[in-house]
Amino acid sequence: MKNKKNVFVFAIICITFFIIFNYIFCVSGNNIIRNQNEFVEDIFKKLENYEANIEVIVISNKNENKYNIYQVVDNEYSKLIVNSPENIRGLEIEIKDENFKITNGNQEMTKIYENYKPIINNSLFINSFIDDYKNNETEILEENEDIIIKIELNKENNTYIKSKELYLNKNGMPKKMLIKDDVQNINTSIIYNDIKIK
Repeated sequence: MKNKKNVFVFAIICITFFIIFNYIFCVSGNNIIRNQNEFVEDIFKKLENYEANIEVIVISNKNENKYNIYQVVDNEYSKLIVNSPENIRGLEIEIKDENFKITNGNQEMTKIYENYKPIINNSLFINSFIDDYKNNETEILEENEDIIIKIELNKENNTYIKSKELYLNKNGMPKKMLIKDDVQNINTSIIYNDIKIK
């Protein structure tokens, strides 16, 4: 009788530990991942329409170039205007549907590319990052009150753009984006000085 009682108590203790272990490591973990994904999805919905003043730093083997750019994104329409450096100030790039338009106000030149998909995926825009997020392997991390969304791109041919990282503050506003090459060197850094969701 005593043996049966001990076995019964041992079984209850095992079941209790199993339930607690399952709750802590399986259910809570899944909720955290689900909550992160929902949080990111909500942010991306808001970022379908925004205006931003950004600083872009392009790093190559020999030098580093800095650009100040104004961006407008309105669903399927994207536009950027270069504010500096002075030699390309006023350069505009517009993307709508599958059409790509470059306007150089200084030289009164306009060039339009129709149905030109390779240019349409412009990594300077957050909507391009969102498309990559939906179509590639991603990871969401938290670090120093920032949320970091990492994307490993499946594009095999481009050694210059193999991964992207978007840093969001605790309110979900973009702080910076890093674009890395095939050996994880940063080749483009985008800093969001001012961003307004429309």
